[in-house]
Amino acid sequence: MAGWRMHVEIRPIGLEFAEDLAKIYRENRDFLRPYEPDRPESFFTTNGQLRHIRRILGEMDRGLRWTALIYLTGQPAGLITINNILRGVLQCGRVGYWVAEKEGSRGVASTALRLVLDVAFCELALHRVEASVRTDNPRSRRVLEKNRFHLIGTARDHVFLDGQWRDEFLMERHSPPISPGI
Repeated sequence: MAGWRMHVEIRPIGLEFAEDLAKIYRENRDFLRPYEPDRPESFFTTNGQLRHIRRILGEMDRGLRWTALIYLTGQPAGLITINNILRGVLQCGRVGYWVAEKEGSRGVASTALRLVLDVAFCELALHRVEASVRTDNPRSRRVLEKNRFHLIGTARDHVFLDGQWRDEFLMERHSPPISPGI
């Protein structure tokens, strides 16, 4: 496809995205199963996503989270969020993301993460963004490394997914320093 360019954008979540989110979750249900908690059948419906999005919007209103859908050339391609936002002396949040299986290895997640880091550091004024990635997920670790996250350690039995406790790499990225002349 000579000349084809990928256009990735992030759109802050709203109720109007319930149908798109339900569709992409259904299409990627098996792909996401090892990385997501068990979900009831209702989660994969538009009504289930309306309930899910209302909960997310409540957390966003309280400043605890920032969530967006990832779109690739106008089509829903995944979800990205900064959650567990802490203020006070920490000024940090944890990023999580997923991209549809068919869009993997094309730079979609890396681009979406770069866009969300701008939100984290410029709009939300966070000092630090943390991430954890399963030790058996090198593609996701590469997404983080491409966005200048650094490994800070390994958490043993950190998350219970896909029927067992899993180890995860803990990674971080700090906000860029502000130039004195700005």
